[in-house]
Amino acid sequence: MNIFTDNVVEDLTLEKLLEYEQLNGEKTMLRKAFAAMLHQSSRDQESGYAQMVLETARIILEDMSLGSDSVKSLILKNVADKGVLSPESIEADYGKPVRGLIEGINKLERIDTKKYSTNKENFIGLLLTLSNDIRVLLIRLGMRLFDMRHLSDYHSDKQNLIIGETLALYIPIAHRLGLYRIKNELEDRVMKATDPTTYELIERKLTDTKTDRDQYTADFIRPIEKRLIENGFDCELKSRVKSIPSIRRKMLTQKVEFEKVYDLFAIRVILNKTVENDAADCWKIYSLVTDIYTPNPRRLRDWISFPKATGYESLHTTVIGPEGRWVEVQIRTRRMDEIAEKGFAAHWKYKSGSKAQPETDMYASIREMLETPVQTSFEKAISGEKKALYSNEIFIFTPKGDLKKLKAGYSVLDFAFEIHSEIGSTCTGAIVNGKMVPLKYILQNGDTVKILTSKSQKPNPGWLEIVKSPRNIARVKHALKMESYKEADFGKEIIKNKVTQLGYEFADTLVNKLAAYFGCENILELYQRFGEGKADPSKIKKALLEPDPGIPAAPAAEETFPERVSDMMAGKQDFVIIDPRIKSLHYQFAKCCNPLQGNAIFAFVSVTQGIKIHKTTCPNAHQLITRYPYRVMEARWKSTDLPAEKVK
Repeated sequence: MNIFTDNVVEDLTLEKLLEYEQLNGEKTMLRKAFAAMLHQSSRDQESGYAQMVLETARIILEDMSLGSDSVKSLILKNVADKGVLSPESIEADYGKPVRGLIEGINKLERIDTKKYSTNKENFIGLLLTLSNDIRVLLIRLGMRLFDMRHLSDYHSDKQNLIIGETLALYIPIAHRLGLYRIKNELEDRVMKATDPTTYELIERKLTDTKTDRDQYTADFIRPIEKRLIENGFDCELKSRVKSIPSIRRKMLTQKVEFEKVYDLFAIRVILNKTVENDAADCWKIYSLVTDIYTPNPRRLRDWISFPKATGYESLHTTVIGPEGRWVEVQIRTRRMDEIAEKGFAAHWKYKSGSKAQPETDMYASIREMLETPVQTSFEKAISGEKKALYSNEIFIFTPKGDLKKLKAGYSVLDFAFEIHSEIGSTCTGAIVNGKMVPLKYILQNGDTVKILTSKSQKPNPGWLEIVKSPRNIARVKHALKMESYKEADFGKEIIKNKVTQLGYEFADTLVNKLAAYFGCENILELYQRFGEGKADPSKIKKALLEPDPGIPAAPAAEETFPERVSDMMAGKQDFVIIDPRIKSLHYQFAKCCNPLQGNAIFAFVSVTQGIKIHKTTCPNAHQLITRYPYRVMEARWKSTDLPAEKVK
C-alpha cells in the first residue's frame, strides 16, 4: 500500500497543467516557453526532461500554491542553461522575476553538498538564505520530490547522494516551511529506498488490518458526528493513517511490535464554517469529544493558542476509545487544515486576505505575494515570515568543501581571523570562486574562499577599517600591539637566563619587581626594552638585591652547581664559571668553534637555547658581539688560572 502512488501522473501534459487557476492569463506565454524547451530537449535527446518539468510544475502549483513565473522559470531553465536564450532575452520576453528565479535555481544546484553529513545545519542555513526569493528554494524542493519519485531512473551512486541529501537537508527544510505533506512523502520514499524490508512489512500489516481499522474508526466517529450535529457544528470527520516512517519511529520509541502501537491513525475533525471566533469553536468541539471519550490530559497539544512558527494551528488530544484503545483526535478549522497541508503559503494567504474575499478567488493574495518581484510588495508581505527563515548570516565554503557560518557583511580579512588569529595576521587576500580578491572584499552567501597568506605580511592600522566583527577588531588591535613588541620574546629570554643564573626562580612577582625598577608600565614593555638592547642586563642583579618582601631570596639548601657559581661570583664582577666536568643545563658549548679548556671564551645568551659558550676567536664572535652586546657575558674556566680574554 503506497500511500503516494496517486501523486505520480504519467500522462500529465502541458494542457492539463494549464488548467490550474494560477496560470490563467499566462497560457500563451507558457506555451511559447514550453515549445522552446521541447525544441532544445529534442536536440539534446533529453526525452524525460519534459516529464520532469511538468511533474515538478504540478508539485509547485498544487502543494506550494506558486504561480506562472515559477512555472516559466522551471520550463526555461534548460533553454537558459544551454545558452539558447540569454539572460537578457529571458528578462525582456518573460520578465525580470523569471530571470532571477532561473539564476537562483542554478546557484542552488552549483552548491557542493558532498560534506552535508558533517555540516547539516550550515547547509540547511545556506539553502534557506542563498536567494532572497523563497520561490527558488521551493522550486528546488519540488525538483527533489520528483527525483525521489523517480529514484530508480538514476545509477546507484546518484541514488545514494539523492537519498542522503534528502534525509539530511530537504526533509528538515520542508518541515521548517510547514510543507508537511511533502515532508511526509520524502520521508516515506527515503525509508522505502533505505529499509525496504521494514517498509514492506509495515505496509503489508497496514493493508491486512485496513478492514478492522475502517470498522473501528467508523464506530469511533459515529457518536462524535451525532453530538456535533446536535450542537449545530458543520464538520468533516476523517481518519488519517500515520505514515510508515512515523509508525516505525513509534515502534522504536515505544519498543513494541506493530500490533502494540496504539496510535496508528488519527481522527481529524475539521470545522467547515470559518467564523471570527474559530479558536473558541475548536475548544467547544474538544469539550464535546471529551464528554464522549475520556482524554489523557498529558497528551493535550494546544497549537491554537500557541501556533508553530510555520503558522500551524490545531488542537490535539488523545482519548480512550472503544475496546480501551488510545486514539488521537485533531481538531481544527478548514483554514487551519489548509495551513497544516500547505504550510507557509496558506498561512500568508490567510494573513493578507480580506474577510470579504470570495472563495473562488482564495489564492489571489498568495499569487500576488509570490509572483510580485521581491523588491516590492512581496518583500513587505513576507517580512515577518522572512525573519523566521532568514537571518543576517551567510555561509562560506572552504576549498575542502567545509561550510563555515559568518555574519553578513564580513570581509575576507574577517573570515581569515575567524579561521585562526595567525592566519588573519598573515592574510594577504583570497581567491573567491576562482578569482583573486583583496582583504576588504565583502563575502557573499555561498562563496568558496581560499585564504592567501604570507610570512612577510604584518597587520597595519588600516585593517581596523576592514574588519567588521568586534572580536576581530580586538584581534587586529592585539596583533598590532604584538607587532610593536616583536623583540619582547628575545628580552624575556635574556631576563630569564640572567635571573636563573643568579639563582632566583623566574616568577611573576620577580618580573613585576624588575618592571617597576626599570620604570616600565607592564611586563611586555620590560621584555621589549631588554630585547631591543635598551636595558642593561647587569643591572638585574642590583634590582633583585633591593629588599622586597614579595621576592623570595635565592634558596640556601644543599650546595648545587648554580649555588657554587653564585659563590664564585660573590664579587662585584659579572661572569660565568665554566666546568666541563659538571653536567649543567645552564650552558652549552657552541658547535661553531668547539671551545676547549684553556681557550679564551665568552658567554652568549641565545633566544631559544640558553647560554652558549664561544671562543673569542670564533668566526661568529665579531657579529655576535657587535649586533647583540646586551646578550654577551664574560666567561671563565673554573679549573684553570688562564684568564679569559676580555670581551670588548
